[in-house]
Amino acid sequence: MRVLFSIMPATAHLYPIVPLAWALQASGHEVRVASHPDMAATITAAGLTAVSVGRPADLGALMRDGASDQCLEQITEALEIGSDDLNLRNAIRYYTLAGVSLYFPTDPQRAESDRAVDDLVAFARSWRPDLVLWDPLVLAAPVAARLSGAAHARVLYGLDYVGWAQQRFTERIGRRAQPLTEHPLAELMRPTLRRFGLDFDAELAVGQWTLDLLPERMRLPVDLRYTALRRVPYTGTTTVPQWLYDEPKRPRVCLTLGMSTRKFLSGHGASPIADIFGLVEELDIELVATVNSAQLADVEELPDRVRIVDYLPLDLLLPTCSAVVHHGGGGTFAAAVAHQVPQLIPAPGEGGDRVAFARYVEQRGAGLTVSRTDYSADVFAEQLFRVLHEPSFQDGAAGLHDDMLATPSPRDVVPVLEKLSDRYRR
Repeated sequence: MRVLFSIMPATAHLYPIVPLAWALQASGHEVRVASHPDMAATITAAGLTAVSVGRPADLGALMRDGASDQCLEQITEALEIGSDDLNLRNAIRYYTLAGVSLYFPTDPQRAESDRAVDDLVAFARSWRPDLVLWDPLVLAAPVAARLSGAAHARVLYGLDYVGWAQQRFTERIGRRAQPLTEHPLAELMRPTLRRFGLDFDAELAVGQWTLDLLPERMRLPVDLRYTALRRVPYTGTTTVPQWLYDEPKRPRVCLTLGMSTRKFLSGHGASPIADIFGLVEELDIELVATVNSAQLADVEELPDRVRIVDYLPLDLLLPTCSAVVHHGGGGTFAAAVAHQVPQLIPAPGEGGDRVAFARYVEQRGAGLTVSRTDYSADVFAEQLFRVLHEPSFQDGAAGLHDDMLATPSPRDVVPVLEKLSDRYRR
């Protein structure tokens, strides 16, 4: 079987699918991973074959431009999201729709200059995959699958905002009072679909089925076919540093803000770096901070027992840690769950999945969070002390780990994908 993955140009979108791609290769299937040219080296470093489409992409600029895009604003307004769910609205408005617009831009001139959809379709028609597994923001992938006759499914690394929006639009079109006259995603995609002789339908937004890497309890209320898939954490590769050989003399705490936060969100929102540095002596801990020079700009003096590492795969570090302080990213959450490490998520920003992960960790008793409005150095110190010393948080972390082990692994899911591919491909 030939399997084509199609992902957004970001490590946070590549890393979740790597273990599944490995499992498919180990089962004898051919695998390719399509993304923009700036991702090729990262894809091949993971032991996978890259296919470059379109031009290098600046996701930070895409998000900033999307914030002022009135067409995306109108699509969001059509969802009629209540004022009491600002996080859902922001996630869809500023992250989901901005990502979708990379392949289906509202500006016709940009559509002519970026040929990512055409490149992906051309490769699919040439290589003829049996199955296309796609990032939920890459709506170019189901187009390529449809035109090449492949079965296709989404791989969720976060909450299913596109599925939720698709269901909401469908409900609004069918209702009597103030119905939508047209599906907003169909309107956005129509110029490109017409070039390929296609009409919009639900499969071009949500796939023929969906692989879900999130815990089932975190799912949004969406009526779609989901196949649960264990998220096996992959956070890159390196040589094990010698200092990790020795047992920590004090509780070791990992501080990480994640790769995507570094790249796209630097300088926006509260950061616990200076606060946690000031607590090293008070709490008698050892701190390993995976941060870069830009994130250390406000730190005047580096305390003893603080080790700065520009980047270290969490699979190597977290087994030696008593707690992890992080930004609420899905990759860090998954690594913490895999290694049963209690979590502290200070001041997660609105929008995206960070608030959802923070709430889920707290609800399951595996850690604590604090809102931006309540955040202070004193509150942070109290929270970290509790996470380190109250046994209930270790019990909660163990509970999340048990749930993870009960979820089908990538190897377990390969036969499922084989059967579904046979059913859906043309």
